[in-house]
Amino acid sequence: MHEYGITESLLRIVEDKAKEAGATRVSVIRIVVGALTGFVPDSIRLYYETMSKDTPAEGASLEFEELPVKLRCRACGEVFEPESRRWACPKCASEEVDIEGGRELYIKEMEVS
Repeated sequence: MHEYGITESLLRIVEDKAKEAGATRVSVIRIVVGALTGFVPDSIRLYYETMSKDTPAEGASLEFEELPVKLRCRACGEVFEPESRRWACPKCASEEVDIEGGRELYIKEMEVS
């Protein structure tokens, strides 16, 4: 359900950027979503279809690029994608890690006319 608010914000950004560009129609929106956000692209699509009615973004294709979790080991500096829920460094086995990626959510690009 938290996709509702995010979709609303994404649509607002799309509309503002389209207006800035002098565009009357948005045809494609490419969105980057990190694995740790918990956002479900299909839910965003569903809300988007309803929210975008009667806007320049109505009917635009939503394309999602899903990014994996990336971690950096505090002990040895290794950057890795965990293979399980146990976030241990594959190089030194330390579980002291920092999150380097997976929290992203942004509009990468749009196609307008």
